[in-house]
Amino acid sequence: MSGALLKCLVLALLVSVNRLLADSLVLPRFEEVDESSDSASTLAFVFDVTGSMYDDLKQVIEGASRILEKTLSRRTRPIKNFVLVPFHDPDIGPVSITTDPKKFQQDLQELFVQGGGDCPEMSIGAIKQALELSLPGSFIYVFTDARAKDYRLKRDVLQLVQLRQSQVVFVLTGDCGDRSQPGYRAYEEIAATSSGQIFHLDKQQVNEVLKWVEETVQAMKVHLLSSNHDSAQENKWEVPFDPSLREVTVSLSGPAPQIELTDPFGRVVGAEQGLKELLNIPNSARVINLKFPKPGFWKLKVSCSGRHTLRVTGVSSLDFRAGFSTLPVSEFNHTRERPIKGLPTHVMLKCTGLKPPGYLSQVELMSVSGRSLRTIPVSLPTDLGQQGLWTFPEFRTPPQSFFIKVTGNDAGGFRFHRLSSVSYTNIIPGKATTCYPFRNISPKPL
Repeated sequence: MSGALLKCLVLALLVSVNRLLADSLVLPRFEEVDESSDSASTLAFVFDVTGSMYDDLKQVIEGASRILEKTLSRRTRPIKNFVLVPFHDPDIGPVSITTDPKKFQQDLQELFVQGGGDCPEMSIGAIKQALELSLPGSFIYVFTDARAKDYRLKRDVLQLVQLRQSQVVFVLTGDCGDRSQPGYRAYEEIAATSSGQIFHLDKQQVNEVLKWVEETVQAMKVHLLSSNHDSAQENKWEVPFDPSLREVTVSLSGPAPQIELTDPFGRVVGAEQGLKELLNIPNSARVINLKFPKPGFWKLKVSCSGRHTLRVTGVSSLDFRAGFSTLPVSEFNHTRERPIKGLPTHVMLKCTGLKPPGYLSQVELMSVSGRSLRTIPVSLPTDLGQQGLWTFPEFRTPPQSFFIKVTGNDAGGFRFHRLSSVSYTNIIPGKATTCYPFRNISPKPL
C-alpha cells in the first residue's frame, strides 16, 4: 500500500471517529420536571451533628418552623420536598427525605449532636448526597463549624451542581482556623459555582441568617449579577431592572459590607422608598431587598474590607436555560449541560416569559469576578422567538469557568438581562469522572 493511500485512510478514519464522538455526545435528556408545577424544588439542610454544633441545631430547629410557614403560605410554592443530611466524622446519615413539612421538622428535632474531636468533617460527601437526592433548581444549606476532610469529592459535587442548577449556601460558625486549606477552599468553589455564598457567623447569629432564608426561598428566582473577589475593594455596577421583576435582593458576604442602591432618577434608596434589610451582620454579611422596583437602569455600589462575594437575584417569570451541543440542534432536549473541551460549541437558549416583539440581542460569557470575557451577538430566529428558542454562532469556550449573561428588550421595550444560575466548566474527554450525563437527572432513590 502506498504511503499516500495510507495517509488518506488514516485521515478518513480520524474524521469518522470525530463524527462518532460528536454524535455520541449529543444525547437526549431524561424527562424534565413539569415546568407548570408550582412546587418543583427541594429544601435541603446538610447539618454537622458533632458536639460543638448543639447551639446551632437549636436555632435551626426554631428557624425551620418559620421558613416552612413562610414558604407554604405563598401562592406559588417553591418547595416540593425536604431533605435532611446529618454528618459527622466518619459517618453520613441517616438521611431523610419527605414531602411532609411536619415530618421534616420532626426529623430535625430528632437529630442529636454527638462526639467531636478533630476539626475537619465529612461535609463534601454529605453535600453530594443532598444534591443526588434533590430535584433540579433546589436550595441547599450547609451548617457546620469545620472545613471539609473529604474535599477530594469536590469535583463530583461541582459536576452535580452544574447538572442540578442548584444553589449551595454555607452557614459557618467555624472553619478550623485556616481558610487557605483545601478543605475550606472547596467550600468557596462550590459556593461560587452554584451562585451560593459563605456566611461566617458567631454561634448566636445563626438565627439571623435563617430569617434571610425565610425570605429568599422563592419560586421563579432569577439571577442578575454574581461576582467573587479575593481582596478588599469597592465596585460599581449598572443593572437594568425590567417590569417583570417583582422584587430584587442584593446579598454581600464579607467583612465590613457596605451596599448603596441608586434608582434610575439618581436617588439613593432607603427604608422610605421601601428598601428592607434582611440581614446585617457588620463583620460578615449584609442583605437588602426591594419590592417592585421601578423599571430602568439602577446603580449599585458595594465594598468590603476583605475577601467577599456579591449576588443580585430577583423574582420574575422572565428567565432562560442554556444547553450545549457539538453540532447544531433544533430541540432543547438534544443539548447537554456542559460544553466539551476541544470541540466546537453550539448553544441553545430556552427562554421563558419573553414574547415577541421582545428579543435577545447578545450573550456575554462572564468570569466569576463579574468581568466580561466575550460578547456574542444573537440573531432573531425565523419564528421571531415564539417558541422561546434562541441560538448563536459556533464558538470556543474559555478554559476557565464562566457564567452566561443574556441581554435583550422585553415586549414593552425595556432593557433586561439575566445570568445563568451556575457557572459552566468544560468536560474534558477521556478524563476520569463520575458519569452524570443529563440536566434533570432523576433524584437518586433513598
